[in-house]
Amino acid sequence: MVKPQALRILCYAEMQGLPEPEWLIEGVIQKNTASLMFGKSNSFKSFLAIDIGLSIASRRPWHGHAVMPGSSSPDILPAVLFVATEGGNSVGRLRIPAWYGHHGIPENERTAFLYPQEIRLDQPEEVSALIAAITNIELQARPSLKFALIVIDIFGGSMAGSEIEDKTARAWVHGVQRIMRETSAAVLTVAHTGWQDDSRARMHTHFWGSFDTRLKAGGDKEAMTATLTVERHKDADSSGTWGLKLVKAGDSLVPELDATVKTGPRKPMLSAKNRAALNALADALQANGVRKVGSDWPSCDVVLIDHWRQHFYRHSADDTHAAKKKAFQRARDALREAGYVQFFDDHAWLCHG
Repeated sequence: MVKPQALRILCYAEMQGLPEPEWLIEGVIQKNTASLMFGKSNSFKSFLAIDIGLSIASRRPWHGHAVMPGSSSPDILPAVLFVATEGGNSVGRLRIPAWYGHHGIPENERTAFLYPQEIRLDQPEEVSALIAAITNIELQARPSLKFALIVIDIFGGSMAGSEIEDKTARAWVHGVQRIMRETSAAVLTVAHTGWQDDSRARMHTHFWGSFDTRLKAGGDKEAMTATLTVERHKDADSSGTWGLKLVKAGDSLVPELDATVKTGPRKPMLSAKNRAALNALADALQANGVRKVGSDWPSCDVVLIDHWRQHFYRHSADDTHAAKKKAFQRARDALREAGYVQFFDDHAWLCHG
């Protein structure tokens, strides 16, 4: 019988002595944490992830933000692994070389690695194989290498199960935590938003809540511009937004900081009536919320708009039914426009953030 490993429980003094989180890129990604970059199709997410990863690997400031990948010793080079679950050929053959060439990184400092196919991080044996491959590269490297970041692009190709299943989510999150624990690298996962709700990635809520950092990408394919916004840091100030222009580099594109790119305002403050409507939706979800399955539905409870309306009417100060109806319609539309709620097929839900 295998003897269970002894648990190390911290006393109060040891709690106080826990280290402050350290940044890989100041204000953007922290060391040995799990981060998510999410956005619609054509928001240049993969190009932004490459830009972040290669900035870390080359120790080059990321658009004015300091990069601190690890050891200050010149004999230990930071490395980044791109797990490209789709489009791996173009990532390795075009996009990564274009970034290196654009920034003039010497050949001996090009410490990017590529795994150009799907991987199943909800399967323990594949997590073990990935960790073993990373460890083997570090052991054989001369001069020494240490992986600082692993980029998973794209989320949907990194599991055997469904991205909306709780069982898959728990196994996947456990796999990512193992990778971070056993390699000391951070993990950045790139994901699509839902079809009807672009305020969050298309995934089970257990995935969504597991990330230490969430970054929202936006893009305009015609203008060749992108934005990146810190949607949330668990253990740091959740601010920061950047506008970037995608410029031609070799046979690919590279992001460059551009102050003329509009990054868009954060969600506006709510009026008293709109706040009341939001509270009414929360009450309706509590009383009548249901979970729907399918790519058009979010990974959270939804409720019929009629149920939401009934809860709103109960607390409305308006005198007539017509006035209550008009007030509800205005609040409903204002909340959707501001990004607080979304609708589909006569149902509504909260856009969590």
